[in-house]
Amino acid sequence: MITTTKPKTAEGGSVVEERKGIFAGASRFVARYAWAHLVVSFVGAIALSYVGMVIGEFSPEIDNEGWLSRGTEIADRSTQYFILAGNYFRLAGTTDNEDTWIDLTGNPQPNYSDSVENAGGDVRRRKLSFALSNNSNQEEKRSIGGSRYLQTNEFDVLCEDDYNSMSASDLAPIWKTKNDISAFDPRVIQDICEAEQTTMNVLFRDNLCQTCGDDKCLAPVSIVLFARVTVGDTELELSCSELAEKWEEKRSETEERVLSCIEEVKVAYTATGFSMPDVCPPGFYTSMVDEDYAAEGNNFVKYTSSIFPTQWGKGAAQRLYDIVDEFDKADNSKVVEGAYDNARESLGLIKTDDAIGTDMLLACASGAITSVAILIHTRSLWLTIIGLFQIILSFPLGYFVYTFIFGLNFFPFLNFIGVFVVFALGADDIFVAVDKWKNARLDYPKATTEQIAAIALPDAANAMLLTTTTTAAAFFGTAICPVAPLKCFAIFVGLLIVFDYLLCILLVFPALCIYDRSLMKGSNCCCTIGCGSEKEEDNDDNRQLPESNVKNNSAIEAAKKGGAEAVVDHRHNLPEIIGDSFIRRVLLGYYFYFHKVRWIVFALSLGGTIVSGLFAAGLQLPENSDVRLLNENLEYEKNYSWRLKLLSTVLEKSGGSEGGMVWGVVPADTGSYVDPASGTKLVLDPAFDPSTMESQEYLLDFCDRFFEQEFASLISENFACPFNTFNEWLVTVSSNNNTTTEDNLLSIDSADFVLYDEHCNGATGLPMPQKDFNSCITAWAVEKSEQSLLLRNGAIEAIFFFFQGRVRFDSPFQIQSDEWELIEGWLDNEKERAPEGVKKMFQTSIDFWWFDTNGSMLRSAYASAGIAMAVSGVIIFVSSRSFILTLFALLTIAYVLVSTTAMLVASGWTLGFLESICFAILIGISCDFVIHFCHAYAHIPGNVDRHYRTKYALVRMGPSILAAAFTTVCAATIMLFTVISFFQQFALILFYTIIQATVGSFVVFVAFTDCIGPSNPTYLVDSLFSSKKDNEGNAMNEKKEEQPPTAIYPLKQPQEENYYDTTQSSNNHSIEEVAHAKNLNPNHQQNVNASLPTIDMSEKHKIQSMDYWDGEVEC
Repeated sequence: MITTTKPKTAEGGSVVEERKGIFAGASRFVARYAWAHLVVSFVGAIALSYVGMVIGEFSPEIDNEGWLSRGTEIADRSTQYFILAGNYFRLAGTTDNEDTWIDLTGNPQPNYSDSVENAGGDVRRRKLSFALSNNSNQEEKRSIGGSRYLQTNEFDVLCEDDYNSMSASDLAPIWKTKNDISAFDPRVIQDICEAEQTTMNVLFRDNLCQTCGDDKCLAPVSIVLFARVTVGDTELELSCSELAEKWEEKRSETEERVLSCIEEVKVAYTATGFSMPDVCPPGFYTSMVDEDYAAEGNNFVKYTSSIFPTQWGKGAAQRLYDIVDEFDKADNSKVVEGAYDNARESLGLIKTDDAIGTDMLLACASGAITSVAILIHTRSLWLTIIGLFQIILSFPLGYFVYTFIFGLNFFPFLNFIGVFVVFALGADDIFVAVDKWKNARLDYPKATTEQIAAIALPDAANAMLLTTTTTAAAFFGTAICPVAPLKCFAIFVGLLIVFDYLLCILLVFPALCIYDRSLMKGSNCCCTIGCGSEKEEDNDDNRQLPESNVKNNSAIEAAKKGGAEAVVDHRHNLPEIIGDSFIRRVLLGYYFYFHKVRWIVFALSLGGTIVSGLFAAGLQLPENSDVRLLNENLEYEKNYSWRLKLLSTVLEKSGGSEGGMVWGVVPADTGSYVDPASGTKLVLDPAFDPSTMESQEYLLDFCDRFFEQEFASLISENFACPFNTFNEWLVTVSSNNNTTTEDNLLSIDSADFVLYDEHCNGATGLPMPQKDFNSCITAWAVEKSEQSLLLRNGAIEAIFFFFQGRVRFDSPFQIQSDEWELIEGWLDNEKERAPEGVKKMFQTSIDFWWFDTNGSMLRSAYASAGIAMAVSGVIIFVSSRSFILTLFALLTIAYVLVSTTAMLVASGWTLGFLESICFAILIGISCDFVIHFCHAYAHIPGNVDRHYRTKYALVRMGPSILAAAFTTVCAATIMLFTVISFFQQFALILFYTIIQATVGSFVVFVAFTDCIGPSNPTYLVDSLFSSKKDNEGNAMNEKKEEQPPTAIYPLKQPQEENYYDTTQSSNNHSIEEVAHAKNLNPNHQQNVNASLPTIDMSEKHKIQSMDYWDGEVEC
């Protein structure tokens, strides 16, 4: 309850409450020195903003790194693994490497998560070159960039030898046919041929292609080149139309060979080795057809590709990006269309960076819409300008704390979404503050500015604090995510929400005082729109509320007729809820008809929630774990999605990826988890000791057991684990068998015998005596340049080797999870049997690191969603002090979530990690509206009819909620036109959430309260926690018998201060019962009634002439 002192009389004789307390006193102080507070706050905000942006060296550059988890078990394994993998050539095969070991263990190393430059790109493309080994029998086959998937049999064509230097960096458009026409159709061949020639001319002009001679580019590897080889045009002399004619003659028999080729390719392909079958026609690559070709009798090729041999070097990607619009995409073709990029998605990466800047321009449009909304709502240019400063300054102030207090230097591109968020949500606080003030002034038109400030500002600050807490908690809760861009995004936007609240108090509150004082003096210096500048003369203080005030609305007329539908109980002095503004009349009319069908709406709300929940349950995990940052309609995303259809891509994906087994290092990350530029030191395992006989024997047998498992295969056919190779060498040399066999693949010469005699002390195999082990194996490793044994000071410091896994980074998440659990389960059993010195081994891969990144973000999303939901529940309960209303609110929030999710399912969404993060954040946003309704419903003290409470909450809170919903929906609509897919996803889910939150508040929650809402919602909580206060209150009441009550009576009877007990079922209450509800002594009831002033609408007209808009306020 609000504490007051005795009523004070303002100018003109009206009675005004005098609130006491710290916040009321502070509000009066702000009003008294409003200009000083505004200037000091503004200067302080500008100064801190300058420090943050200038000294903090804010840069608008886009940072798109760090899209890998940090600090998790898998992430810690991977960081250590990649330090070894990146430095093995300096550590293996030599003992002169102490400086390297000191550097790796003493200094932070470059963060190998940077090897993945783009979360949406092909993670495998950044792998170290040592991870791929080719089968020796491929030497006679022609391949592109060393890839075992893009091969062809020998073919004779102009400058054929130059094709061996091609790579994944080369420009590689993908072509998609139209109208169910196969890519082998001569019309498609001709159109692709003409498009390729145009593009080659552009590349040659800018010196961006590899040339065949001095006058033209190398012909791209494509279905066109294949057609030329097939028809015998080895000198590339035929025109495109001539080629199409000749191809028509060869098409049928060639397609038969291609079909036979593909069937054998699918059978012959293995993860560890692949050679193009001899049946395949020369010049044919698996990148020329899609995965569905030859499947179940399908002879139709929908997707094919061209690979232009391109010049590469510094700035080449940017140069290609600058002229990409000049490349021929066959736009005028009726049979085919193209999309350009390369296998590394270099052009798409550049587009992503450029799109950030473009999308930020849309934030300005969002700000313009917010400005107009604020201006319309406040009707004051002064308040609009101050409100914009409040929103804008929250960004640099948030950056100040982000940089100097939290010590965060990494500023990912996601942080820029905060611009949209703060414009969308920042206006809400302004609406609350302005409406609170205006309603207080409407209630007390004769009060001084200080008296109004003591009433309005604490109420506004409290109302804003509720929604600020829930929204900020949703963002800060997301900061538990171990992925740096999302963690930093959550922290930064949470700070924006907090500073928007603080700046509203520091800037908007004193601005309101200045605004009010100016209007009370009759001045228009605050740029009020549509108000007069002259102060009207005071009318007679004996004012009466005329009936004509509400006769313009049919619903209000119906309400005045009484009965159950009226929800107005004149018998107990409850003030009638009056439609004294257009929006109030609309809401009263809405309630009038809603009340008639409330039970039907209640049933539909429950049914709709259940149906939405069932439909929302259809939300699936994505088919792959890849993350795309660009809109799917862009050329670069088309290139990516079409590339996935190619047979070469499918073969590559089916081959899995390379992983590594590691001994000798500890999973750890000593760098900063929120800075991708901060790497870790190499952390060695002090317990690692492979020299004991037990460890030797275990390591010798480990590989055989490991590669017997279904999840692991040899990285190449000639690979052998280092201990197995060393053991074979010992056996061979000790038996003086100087031969080479297919089994051991060892070549023994005299140097081996010298080494053996000097270091191995006659050992005949493993295990060997511990005292001889280090000397013997290190000498052998140096002699044979063994790459899997990392040596230091004459001993093995670490061991690692590669294996071929079955899953990739873009495999479905559940498949990745199952594979991880399978491998880890097997290794856990191995650790139980392993000797102490070698039992801390682990496996990892870049693909499992990406799996961990996705999994961590999903888990963080669920956890942060729980945090947001818990905080929302607590805030709702604290603000309403009602278990029942809290339950209603949580059910309403559940409706919002399931209905929003159902809409997203209907839109084709899957539950990727970005979508999960959006869900977690928007739980906090979705509860804002219902919090206001809860607080308003419970605001009336005592036992009051549920229908009256519902209408009161609807009319008091409806205008502000609708205004907030409008500005947020406008900002979300602007974001839908952005390029970055995450921005679009956030905008879409924000749009759906606000729409459903509005429906949930005005329909679902209102149906709950109007049908089964409590008439005294705070009774149980007050009973549980107020017994001591009741005892003290009885003593105080005895003293109050001797003095008039200290009630508050404004000029217009404020509903929250004049409610007496009433219920729908009881029509008769004694004066004692009514007085008890307000803690009034019945002996003084007549004095109370006598003190109630009558109101004339001339006072209302005067207020309107002072441009106080008659919209209502959030609770």
